[in-house]
Amino acid sequence: MVSMHTSPTASPGSADAGGMNVVALNSALALAERGHRVDLLTRRDDPAAPFVVELSPGVRLFNLDAGPAEPVAKSEQEVLIEPFSQALARWWRSEGADVDIVHSHHWFSGVAALPIARAAGVPHLQSYHSVAAPAGAPLDDGEQPESSGRNAGERLVAEQSDGIIAVSQAEKATVVERLGAAPECVRVVHPGVNVDQFRPLRPGEPHWAWDGCYLLFAARLQPLKAPDLAVRMLAAMPAGERPRLVIAGETSADFSWYTQELRDLVDSLGLTDEVTYLGSQDRDELAAMMRGACALLNPSRSETYGLINLEASASGVPVVASRNGGMPESVIDDVTGLLLDSRDPEVWAEAVSRFTHEPEYRAAFGRAGREFALTRAWPVVAKELETIYLQEVAP
Repeated sequence: MVSMHTSPTASPGSADAGGMNVVALNSALALAERGHRVDLLTRRDDPAAPFVVELSPGVRLFNLDAGPAEPVAKSEQEVLIEPFSQALARWWRSEGADVDIVHSHHWFSGVAALPIARAAGVPHLQSYHSVAAPAGAPLDDGEQPESSGRNAGERLVAEQSDGIIAVSQAEKATVVERLGAAPECVRVVHPGVNVDQFRPLRPGEPHWAWDGCYLLFAARLQPLKAPDLAVRMLAAMPAGERPRLVIAGETSADFSWYTQELRDLVDSLGLTDEVTYLGSQDRDELAAMMRGACALLNPSRSETYGLINLEASASGVPVVASRNGGMPESVIDDVTGLLLDSRDPEVWAEAVSRFTHEPEYRAAFGRAGREFALTRAWPVVAKELETIYLQEVAP
């Protein structure tokens, strides 16, 4: 599995890490549990990072040298594709003799890995996790290309890969319509969740930090994720009835200005004492924070799937999310959460208020969410991936 621009072990919500990191790492771990050996290949962004780390029996992480051994903004990594491809070729000569299949995550990885897989006669599968909108398109159409070659690179990978694994039916439709992929070559494997780590609050178990009701926003801080709507929603609630809003996440180098803009908005709305900012959380911290929340807010303008929604459901926490992209596949509307078409803060405030004021209503959504999440445990995902991989390597 190739993940060039961000390590699968990076904490989601930090820099450029998100759901893709969770999917790559946990898929690998679950596949190893089924008896497979998985090597994860990423670009070294820390000079102290060892060349290889054994993450678990059967799973190794390789940090390959390509460009400076330091974090590089995503918008500046396109020039590192060729050096990374060369590093992959060197790795292959020493470690790749028994590789059966290459699965690339993100277009950077695909462009780098395709020629290596082709030269070795090994099938190449591609996962995008998000497909860029055309340059200049609104955020509702998806994230903007972070570099000039992205749109062409995504089309190239779609045309030349042996298959594409999408994380939702919505992403499959985008890959077919926007990139010209053949529908029969695109298969859908919805992401999974660690249902032991993300679990409901147990009776008598203390809340993560606050005993009262709080709302959680957990994502990278950038315009696409729209934390500003969560803030404006809080302002639309009556002053005496506002729960605390916890914002967990960081900006990447490409959006370094956004944190201050968000803080300025909070201050201008008089919410300084009602909003708590936390940086990126590790998985255990996020799970503990999640299970104590009254609701998860996901106002993102575009989501390929919305893995954080599934993690909330596994925690017995209802979700209030924008209806777009793959969100209807990670939230069962009016069952595990509410999907909203409007971006009016007052509409959001009204929807969220039922969860903050009606414990039984909230609990019913939480129970349904937990049942839904149990159908997407990582072993289920691993079996689905295994089926696809075996089809590709069959003679």
